[in-house]
Amino acid sequence: MVVAIMPSFLLSVLMHSSAPHRHPPRGHPASLGSRINFCCGLQLAAHAMLGLSVSVGMACSLPAPVSAIESTTGFEEFAAQGGKMKADSFCFFKSCGDQTTACFTNPACLKGITCLGNCRGEQRCATQCFARFGSERLNNWLSCTLEEKECVTTGVKQDTLAFYDNPPRAVDNFEPRELVGKWYKVLGYNPKYDTYPCQTNTFTPRPDGGLDNQIIFRVPKPDGSGSWENNFVETMSDSRGPQGKASMTVEGKMFGLTFHEQWYLLGLGDDYRVVAYRGDTQQGPYDGAFVYTKTSDALLGASGSQLKAKIDTALLESGLDPSKMQIIDNACPTDATQAGASAAEASKEKLEWKDVFELTEWFRPGTLKKDSNFDPTTM
Repeated sequence: MVVAIMPSFLLSVLMHSSAPHRHPPRGHPASLGSRINFCCGLQLAAHAMLGLSVSVGMACSLPAPVSAIESTTGFEEFAAQGGKMKADSFCFFKSCGDQTTACFTNPACLKGITCLGNCRGEQRCATQCFARFGSERLNNWLSCTLEEKECVTTGVKQDTLAFYDNPPRAVDNFEPRELVGKWYKVLGYNPKYDTYPCQTNTFTPRPDGGLDNQIIFRVPKPDGSGSWENNFVETMSDSRGPQGKASMTVEGKMFGLTFHEQWYLLGLGDDYRVVAYRGDTQQGPYDGAFVYTKTSDALLGASGSQLKAKIDTALLESGLDPSKMQIIDNACPTDATQAGASAAEASKEKLEWKDVFELTEWFRPGTLKKDSNFDPTTM
């Protein structure tokens, strides 16, 4: 798992668009559907928040749009092609009733949903929402509504195979044992995923020949008061992937949603590893690269310059631009708190009437004006 394959697209999924701030103009047929879904969703949400039972007769759903699109790489491309998502609000309370009840009656979980709504799909903001309000309740709700029961779907086949056809060239004869041990991420290629501070990956062998990867990284708090520390474990397979070009493959879940990745070892020495990756989620494909070293300060001084030259060579030979690599901050001050909503913190969260209205952005996008100064730490 590449750090922060966070579902920042969750809001855009329910908005029927990859651009969260856009919505159908007045008079557009989708506008009427959005209003119907908004009214139903708000009514359901209000009942859930107030602890009232939800009857079957209350539920409603959007008519399924007709799409001429036969396949897509994910939600983002589907929206760019003019596709309209199929949303069934009845599904949230029938097919995923237990998960919806568990989340909507828990203040911290519900605030996590409204926090994501305030982000309008912006990646870093969404990451901060999960760092503060993340929980198994929220994960289970997202997993059920978006994957298992498909309460929101494109209605067409997702096909990302072509994205993996021409990856960066990996070294020959790579073996998983060459990653075993603790590594620091010191350089990152994709600012959306690769450059969060204080990243360590610790690989341990598995009986099946693969690896377990314990991932630790921090998400800075918007108010500058420190950071949230995240800790995940993923399973990596000793597999070349469907195209036979990968060094290892990964499939797992993060924040309730499935991701698939192929890793490519571009270069390696006694004290460094250069890795590129390609992956996909329901949102669509993504890629990036990063550099592991055995110490957090390996790129400092004269020896660091020599090491950087080796890394640059590996990147260039694989078709990547070394100048796009950003230094990762591994200073790691002692101001981090554990990410997610603990039981004690969750019990302190209090719902306000505005939380009901902030849910409207999940059911009728564009209802509320985006707050450019929104800060998840102040919710």
